[in-house]
Amino acid sequence: MPTELPEISASRDMQELIARQAILGRQGEIIGYELFAREEDYGPLADPFLSSARVLVKTFSVFNVEQLLGGKLAFINFTDSYFDEKSLALFPPQQIIPEFTITEAPNRDFIGNLINLQKIGFRLALDRFEGAPWQVALLKVMSFIKIDTHANTPAVWEAWIHMIRNANLPNTPALIATRVETQAMARRCFEMGVDYSQGYYFMRPEIITGKTLATDQRTIFNLLNLLAEENPVSDIEETFRKDPGLSYQLLRYLNSAGLTRGQEIDSIRRALILLGRQPLQRWLTLLLFASQGNHKSPLLVVAATRARLAEMLRERSPLLESHPLALHRSFLVGMLSLLDVCLGQPMAGLLEELRLCPEMRAAIMHHQGEDGILLQVVEAAERGDIDAVRDGAAPLGLTAADITRMSLESMAWAASLR
Repeated sequence: MPTELPEISASRDMQELIARQAILGRQGEIIGYELFAREEDYGPLADPFLSSARVLVKTFSVFNVEQLLGGKLAFINFTDSYFDEKSLALFPPQQIIPEFTITEAPNRDFIGNLINLQKIGFRLALDRFEGAPWQVALLKVMSFIKIDTHANTPAVWEAWIHMIRNANLPNTPALIATRVETQAMARRCFEMGVDYSQGYYFMRPEIITGKTLATDQRTIFNLLNLLAEENPVSDIEETFRKDPGLSYQLLRYLNSAGLTRGQEIDSIRRALILLGRQPLQRWLTLLLFASQGNHKSPLLVVAATRARLAEMLRERSPLLESHPLALHRSFLVGMLSLLDVCLGQPMAGLLEELRLCPEMRAAIMHHQGEDGILLQVVEAAERGDIDAVRDGAAPLGLTAADITRMSLESMAWAASLR
């Protein structure tokens, strides 16, 4: 077993795709991400230790970790066969959660290593809990337990939750339901006592017939339509004047983003002119995702990542046009691709209400046209599907390594919006 992190040669730098999946609390808040890697040439990395080591190195050496993770926890998977506590100790225990997938009863040395990690401040996670006696014995050193709700029946995993909750432990570990695919399943998991859930359920819409937009969302919709139809500034100004809260947010944004350029803003009209139509449209679209109650929707991070990555793919592709209007359009396609999930309404009706151009509707609804192709690549990168990333990269004149770099940059950009 290695005692140091494997050396990564410069020629192979950034050749793997690092993806992440959010872990959410009861209110939809993101508490952490599971990070994982895919090899550009071969799919999943053959060496599990190398995969975990590369995720750690990229996360903490290539990018600003605070921007990339936004202060959230990073769950990184290890197995009992490919695990080195000395290498792991090189990284901050307050943010890294070593997540162990263990397929058989561990030996005494392995358990000793876990205890040593715990002593230096690491919180540990056990993946794929199935109630085996040796798994139960490990509960006392674990801070998180993951239960696969997709591979097991509800009766089975509900019994495991009951077992863990009633175990005589000094500190009861937090329970994470994994592979949660629907909002109904997420609700059931929380009702049964899990603390967090992980899966793509929050990216799949649960349509509620007759659900209407909140007042601030309706105002944003109206403003987006006014901008798309190139209405005069006076009409846009009047809409802002009717919503003091939105006007305040606009002025605060201009000041905090350093966009006033030393000028005094004495009216909403001056603020609108100073910002410009396209930046205003982008800001309003971001605000649409952010206006989801008392906390920012976790979808803002995902949607903003999609938007920025779609824009960057177009900007850096040698085969696509990259004039400002095209870049702006790709950004909006990426952002609006999760609008139905955000607002809980059918996508077709929302896009019709926004009166988007046919090209944008086709890209979002059917992945057609250049922006549709970009959206496919963005979604593949989000899933960590390296085969689909590679297939989509070639028509853009890019490589999977290029998209890896851009994916990480877009994650950092989206995290900075918090």
